[in-house]
Amino acid sequence: MINKLWQKLGSIQLTIVICLLLTADLTVGYICLDRNTILFAPLNDIGLATWIQTYGRYNLSHTLWFFVLLVLLTLLCINTFVCTTDRVAALVARRRRMDRWRLFFKLAPHIMHYAMIVILVGYLCSYLFAQVLDARTLIHGLPITLPETDARIELISFDPVYYSSNRLPSYHNRVITPWVTLRLMDGDKSRTAVLGVGQPVRFKGYGIFLKNYNPKKKSGGMDRKVRIDLSIRKDPGVPLYLAGLILFTIGLGMYLTEMVISRKAKFAVAA
Repeated sequence: MINKLWQKLGSIQLTIVICLLLTADLTVGYICLDRNTILFAPLNDIGLATWIQTYGRYNLSHTLWFFVLLVLLTLLCINTFVCTTDRVAALVARRRRMDRWRLFFKLAPHIMHYAMIVILVGYLCSYLFAQVLDARTLIHGLPITLPETDARIELISFDPVYYSSNRLPSYHNRVITPWVTLRLMDGDKSRTAVLGVGQPVRFKGYGIFLKNYNPKKKSGGMDRKVRIDLSIRKDPGVPLYLAGLILFTIGLGMYLTEMVISRKAKFAVAA
């Protein structure tokens, strides 16, 4: 019975059905997202479990497609794992009948499949288990302490890049690229780090993200007080999807190497 279930979970027919259902579900999701993105924005701040208990369950007419998506992606991961494992087992069983390097390169697509599973599991862990702190505000002279640690974060300087062109007069002297220099202190040790939009800082297992800042425009007289709003997350999924990306890169490199070697061999035979 277990063998039959394993074969069904790894069948190509199931793969096709899941892909068709994913296409249909994502189409419905596109329609439901129209003018309802505000329902999904809190996912980045409160995590999946809390979101399901609040926004998700009380707005099913707009969020049901998302729950279906989670189920379908889980089935796709299981299907990919079973199918890939079967292929790898078959290759290993034939290892004595093929060259060692040929076996090595044949594993490339399967490594990429495993990598995608690791990446998806990592993102699921992020949504399920990430610890998202309320927004923290930094000002000069008042450092903040990370929860459950003695580590502190202090604001050193705010060094934004201002819009100086005259092509858009309404944006003149407005901040276009905010750069924040932080001092990260842990006991007797300290270091500096630069924080920006899309450039978070990692410290003591936490991810520190720039959420907001003030001032947003260069003042003509006395500078207004600098305020930096931070979003701080402890995300156990980060190591998983970073490992998945590395594994996928290795598999892709193996696949491309085999392709180059095969082409050179064909050209040599033709010559």
